[in-house]
Amino acid sequence: MTTALTPLTDFSDRLSPMVVKELRQGLRTRAFGSTMLLMHALLILITLMTGSAQNTDDTRWMLDGLATLVLCFILPIRVSNALTEEVKMNTLDMLMLTRLSCSRIVFGKWASVALQALLIASSLMPYIVARYVFGGMDMKQELLMLGLKWLVGIVFAAVLVMLSTIKQAWLRIIIMIGPLIFGFGAIGILFVGSSSGRGLFLGTATMTPWWLLTLLSILASIWMIYACLSTAASRISAQAAPLALPKRAVHVLTNLILLVCYLVLRDPAWLAAATAVLCFLTLDVMTEQLNEVPSAYVPFFKRGFLGRLLMPLLAPGWASGFLLTLILSALLTGVTAMRSGLDETPHYVLICCTVWMMTAIIQILPFTRKADDLLPIFFGTFALAYLLLGMFSGLGVMWASLSHAQPWILAALPPTAMVGATQMPAGPEREEFLRLAMLCGAVWPLLMFFLAERAWRKLRPVRAQAETMAR
Repeated sequence: MTTALTPLTDFSDRLSPMVVKELRQGLRTRAFGSTMLLMHALLILITLMTGSAQNTDDTRWMLDGLATLVLCFILPIRVSNALTEEVKMNTLDMLMLTRLSCSRIVFGKWASVALQALLIASSLMPYIVARYVFGGMDMKQELLMLGLKWLVGIVFAAVLVMLSTIKQAWLRIIIMIGPLIFGFGAIGILFVGSSSGRGLFLGTATMTPWWLLTLLSILASIWMIYACLSTAASRISAQAAPLALPKRAVHVLTNLILLVCYLVLRDPAWLAAATAVLCFLTLDVMTEQLNEVPSAYVPFFKRGFLGRLLMPLLAPGWASGFLLTLILSALLTGVTAMRSGLDETPHYVLICCTVWMMTAIIQILPFTRKADDLLPIFFGTFALAYLLLGMFSGLGVMWASLSHAQPWILAALPPTAMVGATQMPAGPEREEFLRLAMLCGAVWPLLMFFLAERAWRKLRPVRAQAETMAR
């Protein structure tokens, strides 16, 4: 008697080939195998120590810290050079020849690490059960913390995938040092249990329903992952790919939803989240090169009047990006003034003027006009400008203290004006100082508007050709 056996396959054909390729390579590496074996060996010892100890609170932090280290740091750091290696080895073009889009390539890089982290997180379930049996732990709380660690890890992996598009390795290291030091410490404070078995995150969770906290964490993680992966895809894609339209539309919709939640619930956390979305959108759109390929503008003409109306806001390039961020910044300023009064509005305006000052400096510099990537230039200009402006602020405050006068000279630039406002006592003088600072800071958005309008007019022949192609 013979039976026909179907051949066994490791992955289904329905999965993305990029995800299968990256997952196969990731699971076969020594780094993944050694990390898994070493982690489980340490976890067995910790579980035995926890079961034999009279006070399990003294050893509980070991398992939490080890799980946090593996899920939030070791696994995400493996994609820190994911896209850079593809560019250096000239394999990115070969992948595109297989009809894989840039979005699918970037998603495959990230999904491989996310699935590996999910595999490791699932392997931690027996230790959670053992901790529950030995120490009487809250099973729901432990599972919630494990899921949140996995979320933090995959969000961090998405950020590293986005940063891997920067060719300069030293710049990637500098950008990652700060978030790794401060962010990883914050993760330990939030997730690693203290002597009482409850971190700061759990202390906050006692004031918020766990289901609402979990839902908000998942939604915030989804937006952050999409934002980072879409930015990475647009940075490695050809100019003919219309990736700016869906990316900007999602950010604008997210910003509007957060503002509506702030107006309804009156919780400042929603306004802070909307500001964070706007900051990420500004960093993304203001570092895009002007797109001179007509096919990138064809989708707007195909949508008729609505497409023509939205083209100055959602078309690729920093010229349309500035107009979009200007409108959203004015909207956030109006909402802030309506809910919080006029006391906080000048500070928000000065922050916006500071960002536009940096972008205006980048566009004015002659060597940036021929640069292929504006993101490293933005980071370098931002760091250098803040170093020089910090020295100028210190000299201005010192001169004001020696002359027993107010630091009115600091109102000339938006970053120094925020420092000068803290040195002045509350009253009419501070209000006059802030009005003068906003008047001086308005020069930068006006300059950016002039530069953006001139750049948009230069693209008029390209848009005319795109209109002809759309017909």
